[in-house]
Amino acid sequence: MGSNPLSPEESRKFVKDLEIDPPRALRALERCGVAQEGLVPRYEGSDQAVVIGSQIAEFAANVPSDLRPHISNSFLLAQLATKKAMEQSSGGTRQWFDKYLEVLTSIGWVGEAVAEAGHEVSGDTLQAHKEIISVIATALGPAAAAASIVLAALNGLKEMSKDSPWITLFDRQSQTRTVQQFQIAHARAEDSAAPEIILACFELSASASVTQILFFRFSSSDAKLNHRQAKLSMNESVFEAVKDLVQDKIAAHVSRLIRAMDI
Repeated sequence: MGSNPLSPEESRKFVKDLEIDPPRALRALERCGVAQEGLVPRYEGSDQAVVIGSQIAEFAANVPSDLRPHISNSFLLAQLATKKAMEQSSGGTRQWFDKYLEVLTSIGWVGEAVAEAGHEVSGDTLQAHKEIISVIATALGPAAAAASIVLAALNGLKEMSKDSPWITLFDRQSQTRTVQQFQIAHARAEDSAAPEIILACFELSASASVTQILFFRFSSSDAKLNHRQAKLSMNESVFEAVKDLVQDKIAAHVSRLIRAMDI
């Protein structure tokens, strides 16, 4: 994985040829901009997190602010392209994640490691939440986990109301029948090196209709939780060559699917 990265020219062609669906028609208030007020993230130089469709992305303070929107765009393009590719298939965790990584590694990210696991989750409805927190903490490592604002939020939101606006937004992008897929990403840039990403992709299958996921509640007390995770680093020359093209490709989706995470 990542042994034969695309050249800038090949990457640009990949983006141009990539199929994604056009955005759904926005509601009247959204078209007027009323529903968007205060939600589109302002990328700054501090620790921050944003909701990107079915993904939460966290940026450590050492990730340059001017790169953050482009990193967010790469996540959104990967989601949109994977969703399009999965339309004619069941889109299980492995298949979904493989396509998602294929897109990322074709637009300037180099994969370094991939791992996966799956197990039954039973008991009270907080068990899946606890398992997800454990997976993310392990993937980040002790130092990053201790500083993670997303982990802090997850630990503090176990009883959060299902009506919270950003949870509702996140949930509507992740649910497919009784299966929900969602991603957590942590971006960092140690010692001014190229940014790297720790990415975890989850799939929760429940025997009854899933009403909430992650630090959400779900109606079944028995479920199966699968996850895959990867570490990726930025190939700066390729990423720089395609970032504006990626931005143009997803421009019509951004205001609807990228939101500030207010925590």
